[in-house]
Amino acid sequence: MNVGEEIPARCLGETGALSFKKPTEQDFRDTQELEASLAQLNIFETQEEISQRREALVRLQEISNAWIRQKALEQNLPAHVANSTTGKIFTFGSYRLGVNFRGADIDSLLVVPRFITREEFFGDFQTVLAENSNVEDLHAVVDAFVPVLKMKFMGVEIDLLFAQIDQMSIPENFSLCENTEVLMRNMDERDVRSINGVRVTEDILNLVYNKNSFKVALKVIRIWAKRRNVYSNALGFLGGVSWAILVSRICQLYPYATPSMIVYLFFTIFSQWPWPKPVRLRECEYIASLCLPVWDPRLNPSDQYHLMPILTPSYPSQNSTYNVQRSNRIIIERELKQGLNVVRASMMHKGSWSNLFEAAFFFQYRHYVVVIVVGNTKHTFIELCGLVESRLRVLVSNFEVNRYVKMAHVNCHAYGKGPNDDDANFVRKWFIGMEFDRNTNSLTSTVHNPNVSSDKATLNVDLSENISSFEKSIERGLSSEDLSVTVKYVKKSQLAQFISAEDMDEIKRQAASAALSNVNIPTESLKSGRLLPNSNTLNSISSPASSIELSGSEEFSSPANSLHNSISTSSLTNMATVNSSPKCPPSSPKLISSGVCGAVAPDIQLNESSLTLDNHKYIIPCAIIHSIQSTLLVNLHQNVLDWLIPVLNFPPIVIQILGVMLTHNCMVRKILGSVPVYLRKIHDLLFLLHLPSNHYDKKNNFLFSENQANFH
Repeated sequence: MNVGEEIPARCLGETGALSFKKPTEQDFRDTQELEASLAQLNIFETQEEISQRREALVRLQEISNAWIRQKALEQNLPAHVANSTTGKIFTFGSYRLGVNFRGADIDSLLVVPRFITREEFFGDFQTVLAENSNVEDLHAVVDAFVPVLKMKFMGVEIDLLFAQIDQMSIPENFSLCENTEVLMRNMDERDVRSINGVRVTEDILNLVYNKNSFKVALKVIRIWAKRRNVYSNALGFLGGVSWAILVSRICQLYPYATPSMIVYLFFTIFSQWPWPKPVRLRECEYIASLCLPVWDPRLNPSDQYHLMPILTPSYPSQNSTYNVQRSNRIIIERELKQGLNVVRASMMHKGSWSNLFEAAFFFQYRHYVVVIVVGNTKHTFIELCGLVESRLRVLVSNFEVNRYVKMAHVNCHAYGKGPNDDDANFVRKWFIGMEFDRNTNSLTSTVHNPNVSSDKATLNVDLSENISSFEKSIERGLSSEDLSVTVKYVKKSQLAQFISAEDMDEIKRQAASAALSNVNIPTESLKSGRLLPNSNTLNSISSPASSIELSGSEEFSSPANSLHNSISTSSLTNMATVNSSPKCPPSSPKLISSGVCGAVAPDIQLNESSLTLDNHKYIIPCAIIHSIQSTLLVNLHQNVLDWLIPVLNFPPIVIQILGVMLTHNCMVRKILGSVPVYLRKIHDLLFLLHLPSNHYDKKNNFLFSENQANFH
């Protein structure tokens, strides 16, 4: 980034930046303190380790090219052609972004010419790798949503995907981000999914102006999310791509912000974000000839029920957080608010940046459910652990159905052997923190005891049915008798029976540190002279597409449950509740007031997916609201008649909304009044217009604009 350099428009997102203010000296000092805290963690690679990873990728590329040339000769290609035929290994994810931790695996993709098949990759090429002395722990996951070869190569963990391109050779300068329509034409759906990771990673980097600040800030957020147990796409939280998109969105809004300010703005904005308003880095691309599904609740009904949409920037744009459930959203929002408090304290020098990285999972809950996997054979044990981890989200969903379960929080870190696990060769445990509903109104009929005060009431919750269905789903996937999966209820005081002494010491240290760092600093203390968003920030960064409102779904509920575990709820902490699914709209938002080319949309108040006109209430489908908003914002600077007449062919409810918008824009009324040929076509529209008395005669149903004759 050069001082005075013009910022490319793509790096500012759809809405443009909120501020181009340059950093202050205090911002640079805060960043130095933040980077010092990162260095103290000692979790990033040394230069020697970085070189080892690069060498491993170079060697793997050489092995791949040798195999591709051999396959070319088997296809009877001329020797001189076969010898020049190559593939290419791309990296993506945290390694490509430059934010990976020490020991993390490398996400990679092997792109091959059209004469090599997927079956050969998972057959012949896997055999070639298995015979290489530098390869360990090689296994294929062919049935995964994105098939992958997993291995340790030269001491480096590598996940290798496969994609076939319709070319005879893949040159070194080949790009997966150009000529999308040509690239994906006739491409297998699995190949599309495989190349998506590379395309998304490259687009994220390309849409950020100051890449160094972005990388430092993303490192901070990744560590925070991992330590606070909100980093796992498989468990229903946000994965690496989602957190990267959120950080890059802040970088678009504040292109000159330092890493410390980006972190502060990240927590400030997203702790208040009006979910399910989607977050995206640029307008979604639609390519009609490819017909690939793109996230759009107007076209895909299932997209309407996503709780925290964070859209990938590459075609086909998808929601990277489709796994998020009600409990996940509650936990993420809570952690964002807590993180904001810690960052405020750090910037006010009333706390340390290191407090942001303190884990407190076993400090937050009094009740836990532990899922224990035991096995004697490493290979089958690893497979079962993968199956169990993928199903934990289902178990949490089962718990949410229970009327007394307020929240279930899976610890994203799995633990190993405890004091009582000496007989097992391999053990892995996942802990789920449980919070129960203390609402006495909902508990009276089941737990009321006249001899016990309401604050000391004991809630008897039966989780056996939820657990039983989970265990049965796992048992169907067991491939060996030496494997077992058990689920138990554990009180906080019993954790030492399941966790090793070393891990318990770390948990106690984390709990003590978290208690000391729980500082709440008001926002006003930071606003003087700093680059901070005001109260209108969230409205300012809205865009036409991000204003899509999603419809609601049914609330989770279940009948009263029988006694299973006696759980005291006398000291559980109440939390603000969040609806189990998005409402439309969640908080009566106003239509956006500015858009493309300076077009101004009317200031209309919508309330719970309805619009009131002359005391008549009209129910408005969410997709139609977005359709009208987008049409008005994008096309108002064009000839209004080009889009008005087609709209009149929509259902009547569309015309109702359009009519209200027209009444608030004199320019539109003047254009209509000057073209009598279309008056009859809009006659049915006029009686729906909610006009002031000097504009609208309800009896005669006519409209006139200022300084213009009336028309019928």
